[in-house]
This record gives sequence, C-alpha cells and structure tokens, in this order.
Amino acid sequence: MQNLLHIFDRPFVESHTSIREGEHKIGQTIALLDHEGDLVDALRDCNVKFALIFVPEDIGVRANLGRPGASKTWEPALRGICNLQDNYYLSGAEMLLLGALDVDDLMNEADKADATTPEGIAKLRELTSQVDDRLRTILAQIYKADIFPIIIGGGHNNSYPNLVSWCDVHDSVLSCINLDPHADYRNMEGRHSGNGFRYAHEEGGLDRYAVVGLHEGYNSRSMVDELRHDPDLRYSTFEDIAVRRIQTFEQAVVDSLDFVSEGPFGIELDLDAIPRIPVSASTPTGFSLEQARHYVHLAASRPESVYLHICEGSAGLAEDRLLPELSKTIASLVADGIKAKRNID
Repeated sequence: MQNLLHIFDRPFVESHTSIREGEHKIGQTIALLDHEGDLVDALRDCNVKFALIFVPEDIGVRANLGRPGASKTWEPALRGICNLQDNYYLSGAEMLLLGALDVDDLMNEADKADATTPEGIAKLRELTSQVDDRLRTILAQIYKADIFPIIIGGGHNNSYPNLVSWCDVHDSVLSCINLDPHADYRNMEGRHSGNGFRYAHEEGGLDRYAVVGLHEGYNSRSMVDELRHDPDLRYSTFEDIAVRRIQTFEQAVVDSLDFVSEGPFGIELDLDAIPRIPVSASTPTGFSLEQARHYVHLAASRPESVYLHICEGSAGLAEDRLLPELSKTIASLVADGIKAKRNID
C-alpha cells in the first residue's frame, strides 16, 4: 500500500521548515508515518485526527484542456504548513503529514501526450482514471482508520476519488459542498478536472451537491440546466452574492450546508474562487481569502463533515513573488479547517 505514496521523513520535512531558536514550528512537531506494514494499522498507531496528503499532478487539468502547473503546488503548500507556529491555537501533534501520492510515472506519460490532438486528450483522460484509482485506494485506508483527510492538489478531478472512496468503506454516500466559480459537472466524456462531481453522482458516489459562488458567464447552458432541474443539486451564483447582493455570502454558504449536511459530506474548495493568486483558471473577480477561510470554518464546524480538499492552485504558473502568497493561502485554509473540526469533536 505504501508503494502508492512518497512518505515524508523528518529531515525532508524540516528542510522545508525555517527553524528558529525559541520557537516550535508545525514542521518540527507534526506526526509522520514511521513504520512499514498495513497502512490502516500504521495510521491508527499515529493517534491523530487529521491526515494531510498531497497530490502532485495536473493530468486532470490538462485532460480538461487547461494549463499545467498544479502538479508543483504541493511543495510551497508543504512549506507554508510546516512554517505555521505550533502554539495554543494549533498543534502538530494532532495531525499526520502522510506524504504525496506517487504519480511520477503517470506524469511522465502525460508529458508525452499531445493535448492538441484527440489521441492525446484520450490518453490524458485514461491517465486521470489511473490517478483516481491510486488516490481512491489511499483515501479508503484513511477513512478506515477514522481519520479526517485533508487533500491538497492537484486538479479538481480529485473530487471523484475523494467521494467514492468513502462509499468503498461505509454504508453511506457522501454529499458535497464546493466553493468554486465552475460547477465541474461536465459530460462523462472521459475523466478530467471538469467532471468529477458528475461521474460521482451518476455512479452513486455523490448524493447531494451544492456549489457556492458559481460564475454566471463561465458555465454552459446545459450544465446550468442540470443544476437547476436535478433536485439533488443546488447552486448560488457569485453575481447574486457579490454584484446584485440578493443574498449574503454567509447566507449562501449556510443554505448550502443545510442542504448537504443531513448526512456525511465533503468540503471542496477550488482556489480559482479567489482572485490574484496563481491558479489553473485565474479570474480577476471573486471572493476574498477571508471569505474563503470563513467558508472552510463554517463547513468544517459541521459535525457531518468528513474531508477537506483544496485544489487548483498552480505554482507552476506563478511568478516567484506570488509563491509565498499561495503557500500562506493554503496553510491558512488547512489550519482553519483543523481548528474548526477539532473544536466540535
């Protein structure tokens, strides 16, 4: 099982930590997987509530005709998390830094695929399915150990294994809330970053689905029609919230949470929703980082929440001056999720 993971050791983690005398950083105190064998047993032995796993791929983004770069986000994200202070508000002892999904071979194959040809697109979509299988396997083990996974991508294609891996373990189906300019509910035309929720819903791995902050100009008529007419689906638009101000941001989030939280649900956050940070599909208009953080807090505060997924950050497209912003953005969202979830347990 561990052969699907690049497991991080302490010297590697501390190499991403700015150590200062008299301070304790999360990179110095966070739990690490320290023995071979059955992954579920190893996870239980760590005695933690949260497990962080990175998915260093952008195959699903490319398969959706998007720009590569999300595969490089894991390292600045790791650096941001490691350099949070271990203090009264957040402790490394309550979380496990599991490592990164091993997709090196799939990324190498993706680099050979020509995304301008039908054959290349088909290859990228087949490779995305292989990413699905690997992440699905690891997440099922985390769920079996009764640990809350925090998944840091990578493309939004990984919503699919996040959801269906729960069904592999439990006698229940997840619902989901998603802060995102795009519904990612495109046709089932082969797996990619734009149809993870559609595949999960059609295959019975997703019950209710609510999107907060949909951008009206960037979702197709057919997709919006699906959202409008399927009683299991719900959305609010960015324009209704921020432009016409028909409802507040908090009202939109709370209404969506009430819709999905009758049973267990996952928390999805596409960094495309936040302007002026490097992402796969950038936008000049969107929600503030403070609103995104409040969204994570509200969602993780619900006892029915079972995972947090932060995706579509694109360090590969970032100027050097923007990398610290991306790093701290992801670290803040991770910390907010842990604090909110811990306080209800």
